[in-house]
Amino acid sequence: MPHYAIVSIPLEAREDTEQLGSKPKFWVLMDGQRWLFKEARPNTGEDWAEKAAAEIAGAMGINAAKVELAEYNGKVGCISCNFIDVDAGEALVHGNEIMAWKVTGYDKTKIFRQADHTIENIQLAIRALSDFADTDVVLTELAGYIVLDALIGNTDRHHENWGLRLHSPVAHQTRVLSAAPSFDHASSLGRELLDARRTELLANRQVERYISKGRGGIFRDAEQAHGENPLRLVQVAARAYPTYFRPAIERVAALDPQVLHEIFERIPPERAAEPAKRFAEAMALSARLTLLDLLK
Repeated sequence: MPHYAIVSIPLEAREDTEQLGSKPKFWVLMDGQRWLFKEARPNTGEDWAEKAAAEIAGAMGINAAKVELAEYNGKVGCISCNFIDVDAGEALVHGNEIMAWKVTGYDKTKIFRQADHTIENIQLAIRALSDFADTDVVLTELAGYIVLDALIGNTDRHHENWGLRLHSPVAHQTRVLSAAPSFDHASSLGRELLDARRTELLANRQVERYISKGRGGIFRDAEQAHGENPLRLVQVAARAYPTYFRPAIERVAALDPQVLHEIFERIPPERAAEPAKRFAEAMALSARLTLLDLLK
């Protein structure tokens, strides 16, 4: 089974520096296509976790940004393909802008512990856009992203890590907003752990316990002190909004565990050693079983 390729970025391909987020990132132009290079911080698996998450999204039929492993001037990371066609009049409207437009008192500048960033408020804000978007389609797609988060343990779905794509209107067209592809999945799959700790957790059968401790970027309600655990969030949201969440959970059910295994096997060993691959796979398989219970 071939490993994923590692793209070597020419020095002259670098463009501007991206301001959003906490990690060093910048745009590169290769073969006429813009990619966002994101440097992986030392002793993390942010690069391979982002790649694996994108591959899992693809296997589920979830619309997500294309990701490749990459290196630039000796720096290790990954590249995410630009999905906004500025020349065609498109723009990305981040979730914080959408939330602030509808939710009274919403602070769009507050990323961490933004307790107003709840499932209920997200669906209210999207539904308010019914003149400009097919809101049921958008909410179903966003629910798919949240189910993906639960499967991979993504804890970074804050309000700037999802958004809508604004299309240039054409004659007699009013619905100019659609869900942007899911993006920025680096905070997942146990990427921050060292291999010794992964080995220990696997040996002691504590993968489920590790998963349960994760705090996400979406809150269950405004009274919650921390973002809800991604898996528990889906357990709650799937009961409140079954029409939106069930399709993605059914996709999880259809996802062959062997496909998950192969996704992790294809990560080059210089990017992820065996303990990292086995722990990430164990996380996804454990979360998958929990999600399948929601279909009973």
